[in-house]
Amino acid sequence: MFTPWEHVSFYANRIEGLAEGPTSPTSAAGRVVIDGNQAFAPARSKQLEAGVKVDMGTYGASFGVYRIEQPSDGYTEIVDATTARFVRQGEQVNKGVELNIFGEPVSGLRLISGLTLMDTELKKTQGGLNDGNDAIGVPTFQFNASADWDVPGLQGVALNARMLRTGGQYADAANNLSLPTWNRFDAGARYAFKVQERCDLALRH
Repeated sequence: MFTPWEHVSFYANRIEGLAEGPTSPTSAAGRVVIDGNQAFAPARSKQLEAGVKVDMGTYGASFGVYRIEQPSDGYTEIVDATTARFVRQGEQVNKGVELNIFGEPVSGLRLISGLTLMDTELKKTQGGLNDGNDAIGVPTFQFNASADWDVPGLQGVALNARMLRTGGQYADAANNLSLPTWNRFDAGARYAFKVQERCDLALRH
């Protein structure tokens, strides 16, 4: 991280990780798999990210770009009809940009909003059949906006609301099945207080 000015920081990171590998099924397409119930080697992933953050106290923003490389679990298939063995094939690359903005325009009202645009691509699929397709379950974009408001005259009471919009995504590796863009709306409330003060008040009564 590099901070050339008081409220502005530039950052970059590289992350590599291992995750538990999947376990092959005992049967598929009506056939017994000869190496069924065997655990695959750990999956290796790599992430690169860079961006800039601005924090002015009551308002700020961040902008970043990222690239993630990871195995595609959607490609654990029978190798061929002769061996009936399962193998983990296929990789996916996710690339995107994200923007986040936050601020408190008036005292007690906090606003947060974010937008992420994503592009994904499959590589090294079995026989190259699905190379270049979108990976399963990765939306084209995600947008969210939320507000948190302290209710005047009611100490510790706040109301909040949130909207999330998620772009379309594919449900199969061949990109024949897809899910449309969808929305979600949340609403809630909270009450914060100091436990010690409430306990002392109860004891005095």
